[in-house]
Amino acid sequence: MSIEIESFKFPFSNIIPHLKSGNRLYELPDDSIFLIPLEWFSKYKPLADFGKTQNNTIQIQKNQFTLLEETGITTENNSFAKEIIPYQTTGTINATLRRYQEEGVNWLVKNYQLGLGSCLADDMGLGKTVQSLAYLDFVFTRFENDFISIEETPNALDLFSTNEPVSTKRLKALVVAPSSLTYNWFNETKKFAPHFTRLNYTGLDRKIKHKKLEKVDLVFTSYSSLLRDINLLKTFHFNFLIIDESQQIKNRNSKIYKAINTINAKHKVSLSGTPIENSLSDLWSQMQFINPNLLNTYSFFDSHFKKPIEKVNDIQKIKELKSLINPYLLRRTKQEVAKDLPELSEQIFYSEMTNEQAKLYDNEKSIVRNYLIEKQFNNGIEKPESKISILNALSKLRQLANHPNLIEENLASGKFIDASAYIETLLQAKQKTLIFSSYTSHLKIYTDWCDQNSISYSLLTGSTNLKDRETQVNNFQKDDSKLLFFISLKAGGVGLNLTKASYVILLDPWWNPFAEMQAIGRAHRIGQENQVNVIRFIAKDTIEEKINQLQNTKKDISNTIIENTIPEEVFNNISYILE
Repeated sequence: MSIEIESFKFPFSNIIPHLKSGNRLYELPDDSIFLIPLEWFSKYKPLADFGKTQNNTIQIQKNQFTLLEETGITTENNSFAKEIIPYQTTGTINATLRRYQEEGVNWLVKNYQLGLGSCLADDMGLGKTVQSLAYLDFVFTRFENDFISIEETPNALDLFSTNEPVSTKRLKALVVAPSSLTYNWFNETKKFAPHFTRLNYTGLDRKIKHKKLEKVDLVFTSYSSLLRDINLLKTFHFNFLIIDESQQIKNRNSKIYKAINTINAKHKVSLSGTPIENSLSDLWSQMQFINPNLLNTYSFFDSHFKKPIEKVNDIQKIKELKSLINPYLLRRTKQEVAKDLPELSEQIFYSEMTNEQAKLYDNEKSIVRNYLIEKQFNNGIEKPESKISILNALSKLRQLANHPNLIEENLASGKFIDASAYIETLLQAKQKTLIFSSYTSHLKIYTDWCDQNSISYSLLTGSTNLKDRETQVNNFQKDDSKLLFFISLKAGGVGLNLTKASYVILLDPWWNPFAEMQAIGRAHRIGQENQVNVIRFIAKDTIEEKINQLQNTKKDISNTIIENTIPEEVFNNISYILE
């Protein structure tokens, strides 16, 4: 582009510094001043911010093409002006996809053909696994020329083999998931895409298994296994890298984020029902994984998007950010696409603490307040050790609101009285119920109560091994006598299909509302035939009420961009929490 003013003609790139700084005054060779039109700033500034100026041209990355769409600029060499082959079933997937699932696969297939990464962010329980398998199946079948043939020696035990190398094409896809989900992926592939060879690269025998890494279509491994074996895995070249529950890489400074980005893979896909858990920083990490530098450096992203959006809700920045990420992030909610999914009913049950419990709580709260006042007076609240102390103190208040026994005080709990009575009613009505808590010690109070009353139950915590985990799930799903399933929030928030449950009880609120959403998603998902009732137990006049209110104030940005809550607000609102 060029600009002509009377006899002067100069490249548009000359005014890029002015667009970035907001300076409207551009000096012409005859010392006169060109006043840059205001509309140019709103129209071209994003292009100026992201583009790189070289030889009087402005260059942007292929994945930033929406910057051009916003300006109305067309390019002669449009890499997107190619015929996109739409998805259609190959007949080799053992599943009938719903319409929205076909649309999801078609979207993945389109980005594959354009050489761009994708984040499938469908709500929990909408079938991201089967969509991913259908996507892999289609591109492997339809674009076979994209895959290199591998020389493989036949099995030596085959009597009819000539033992001569055979040329075989392999999908070569690496799927990384939380430990609890690797077996689920393995079994789902066996069920829906049995024609793909597969390897579960986890466990203590990985040294033996690594010889098969290039000889199978799909390799499933956990985040922890990948981290341990990263020096080996990064030497392989994969056609596909799919990460499930991709919020695991949200921390750009974590070892797993750095490790996952050293894997050699041509096509990348991330799957997550909650792509933003803590702040907009999570979004940058995941976009950086699937489409490097889409959102520029983190320091640029922080000043250009994160702070203006989170602090002042800058509408223009929200629009600009959404424009950049929309081609690569697809999210559908249950309410939008699963019209046949039974209704979800939610209610809050406010429990009064016992008198002794309330006195103890108020005393502990005063101790925390005095500590906070002292730290503020000495300007020490921002220190890491101070934050840890505050979180420990808040955790003690949360435990006390649940049950004094959790802090080794032998007193009655108002919440336990109410919750156990509610559970008894559900047992009498023979209702299958999931019961979540942030504390395993809190769950133990209820399982001890069940043992004392000869009530059968299932239990899943972080200490439950994978084999027992599957047994506990099967028992609850198939055994009508197992009406209660006690689950710790962190251990059971993902990877469980518990559609036999009609009730979900959340014994205590967590700072991050999306952890609760994931827990509810264990029951309210495809395959559920009954209305799901969610009951949150909140101790009245305690920190739990403030946590619940704080969650609600964080959902505006979440719904505007994708989903978002900001744990740092715990410290920013500490005085409010302790009111």
